[in-house]
Amino acid sequence: MEPKKYFIKTYGCQANIADSYKIEKTLINLGLEPLNIPRGYLKNEKEEFLYALRNCDLIVINTCSVRQKSEDKAYGLGLLISNVKRNEKKNPLILFAGCIVGSTKGDRVMYPFEELRKKTEWADVYMTPGDIYKIPHILKNTGMITSYKQKNNIKLITPLGLKDNHAFVNISYGCDNFCTYCVVPYAREQEVYRSKKDVLKEINILISQGIAEITLCGQNVNSWGLSRGEKAKVRLGKKKSLPFADLLREVHKIREIKKIDFISSNPFDFTDDLVKAASLPKISNYIHIAAQSGNNDVLRRMNRKHTIEQFYVLINKLKKAKPKIELGTDAIVGFPGETREQFFDTVKLFEKVKFSAAFISMYSPRKGTVAERFFKDNVSRKEKKWRHEYLTNIWLKSKES
Repeated sequence: MEPKKYFIKTYGCQANIADSYKIEKTLINLGLEPLNIPRGYLKNEKEEFLYALRNCDLIVINTCSVRQKSEDKAYGLGLLISNVKRNEKKNPLILFAGCIVGSTKGDRVMYPFEELRKKTEWADVYMTPGDIYKIPHILKNTGMITSYKQKNNIKLITPLGLKDNHAFVNISYGCDNFCTYCVVPYAREQEVYRSKKDVLKEINILISQGIAEITLCGQNVNSWGLSRGEKAKVRLGKKKSLPFADLLREVHKIREIKKIDFISSNPFDFTDDLVKAASLPKISNYIHIAAQSGNNDVLRRMNRKHTIEQFYVLINKLKKAKPKIELGTDAIVGFPGETREQFFDTVKLFEKVKFSAAFISMYSPRKGTVAERFFKDNVSRKEKKWRHEYLTNIWLKSKES
């Protein structure tokens, strides 16, 4: 009997990519095989997905809900799924997963699950980011597999890498920052940390599989290992040492590890201790720190816990500690109440810092967030598009200079 075939469609950030690799390793451990898609289909996203629908037993759609565009892409697959099921009598199991589902379940529900169910009647099963360890049970209940032996803790299964010698390693899950525009604290729930012992154990397993480069992942890696009270001390500048900086030093000592990346970082808990740790030779020269805006009033409405002045001070410290550093950032244009003058503070930020990479987004209200409930989305789409294009051009020019 041939093994059942699966296909995973992933949207979103590195956390989702890491989750998809964890899902993939779990499926392989359960005896399923990845679908081998012919090269001709890989050039066209729609054709690739259609091929998977026609030839797979299981389709996993790992969703992102940070921006409306990401949600729309996931929902847009529904028409293809419905047409293939109805017209071609193909009926793969559709597992709808990720942050969209996380926003409707758990302790921090943004809107009722029934609203999602009505939008995705073509889906068979739903799974939050925290439910990945339930995959064996889910597949057994649906008849995809008849039995399974859980030989190890599925929560700690090692993710595969983007290339042969690289892997993502999650050190934390969830977020407690509650930026007013963001769905992550709801979709991924409370911030929880893996122990140093578990992280180092996973890294050693990866080393045995030939891995030499790792990316430590979390929604905010800087706060790894901190209690709520300790986070407050860090953000008030009263705590000098940082558990995450110590973890970086510990991983840096491992002879077999040649390169270490980490993502995501926020400026409000990027301490001097972490700056010093980031200067270690194995730490990647690329560091990503989300600025979001160059204007203090906008940052305050976003509930970002830093000022633009503090951001500039941090950047200067990093450049001094790591002269060859390349910086990446995120920025939102057209946030509720943002004036043209305030937008040009963000332009000034991009002209000064000269980011190597920048993820620039037009603000879109995310259902259930503080910004959606309490702030009027009063910047027109035309104006947002203009600001997006203008800032993108500034960024591209600054890279060339």
